[in-house]
Amino acid sequence: MIGWLTYFPLIFSFLLPGSNEKNKARHPLYIAVAQIDYNNSDKFATLLCKTFSDDLGLALEKRYSRKQNIGTADNATILSETADYINSHLQVSINGKVAKITFVKLTREENTVSVNFKIENITDIKRVEVTDTIFYELYDKQIHIVYITVNGNRKSNRITNPQSKVAFDF
Repeated sequence: MIGWLTYFPLIFSFLLPGSNEKNKARHPLYIAVAQIDYNNSDKFATLLCKTFSDDLGLALEKRYSRKQNIGTADNATILSETADYINSHLQVSINGKVAKITFVKLTREENTVSVNFKIENITDIKRVEVTDTIFYELYDKQIHIVYITVNGNRKSNRITNPQSKVAFDF
């Protein structure tokens, strides 16, 4: 396990100062988190994608050719486009089969966005493979931190552009 990852959520929450339209300075790290949690008794897994809201806004703007305001997170178009974007750049395979990721909700805090998904109909997990290319079209130095917890057994790893895949065995 990567020790510094223990502190990542705290670092992530304070990395960016309050944003405003006048301050277009980019944050120094291009980083996103994918977290999958599964417990045998539930028969489903949760997937949380957390990233900077300005990065998500730029990715949606590039993909859909119009300025996006992530601040209006309850806007049906933003929710749909966000789910579509993440589904096209993040693939999860469980026990060798591609999992269907279903959008649940999007929440915005300060400078970050959390996008929640659900993966249903899971009876057991022996292997999880994650392919993540979120924001690769924006940043050559994009980093993804992937956390997987299966029945209390937590593992993590890092993916750095141009790499896109990581696998975990349980």
